Amino acid sequence: MLEVNGISYRYQNESWLFKQLNITIEPGEVVGLFGPSGSGKSTMAKIIAGYIKPQEGFVKADGEHYFHNKVNPVQLVWQHPEKAINPRWRMKETIIEGEQLDEGLLHTLGIRNEWLTRFPSELSGGELQRFCLARALGPSTRYLIADEMTTMLDALTQAQIWHAVLRLTKERNVGMLAISHDRHLLSRISGRIIDFSDLVHNSSETV
Repeated sequence: MLEVNGISYRYQNESWLFKQLNITIEPGEVVGLFGPSGSGKSTMAKIIAGYIKPQEGFVKADGEHYFHNKVNPVQLVWQHPEKAINPRWRMKETIIEGEQLDEGLLHTLGIRNEWLTRFPSELSGGELQRFCLARALGPSTRYLIADEMTTMLDALTQAQIWHAVLRLTKERNVGMLAISHDRHLLSRISGRIIDFSDLVHNSSETV
C-alpha cells in the first residue's frame, strides 16, 4: 500500500499550501485526484514521488520509506514530457536511463523502433510522453503518479496512452494516482475520485 501520512508543505516565508494530508492507494488500484490548477496537487505529487520532502509527515510504499533510495518504487510522469527528457540524448538512452529496454513495454505503449534513434526535438509531445511512461514503468515500479499526464495531447493520443497505461498497471498490479482537473476523464479511468479541496478541508481524515 502507498501510504501518505499527515504531510504538510509550505514554500519559504509563505502560508501553508496544505497541512496533514492523508491518502492510501492499494496495489493495482487507480485513484483519481481532482482539483483546479494552482491548488497544490503537483507539489503533493512531487512529495509522494520523493522529489521534495514535506515539513511534516511521511510517505511509505509497502511499509518502507524510500525518500533517499537509489531505486524509487514510486514514479512520477509530468504534464510536459519535454521538460523531463535530456534534449542531448537519443531516445534509446532515455529509456535505458530507467532500468532496461523492455520491448514488450515499448510495443504496448506504441513506441516505434525508428523513434529510438531520434532526439526529443524530432518527436511530438505524445511520442515523448510514451517514452516517459516507458521509463517510469520499469520492473521496480510499484506505484505511478500521473500528474495531468495527457492534458496537452489531442483526444486520440490521450485515449491511446490511457488505454496502454491502464492495461500495464493492471497487468503489473501497479497502483496509480491520476491527477487531473478533468473530472470526466477521472470518472472513466478511476475506481474512486478524491476532490483535492475536500482532502485539504478534511485533512485529518485518511482517504
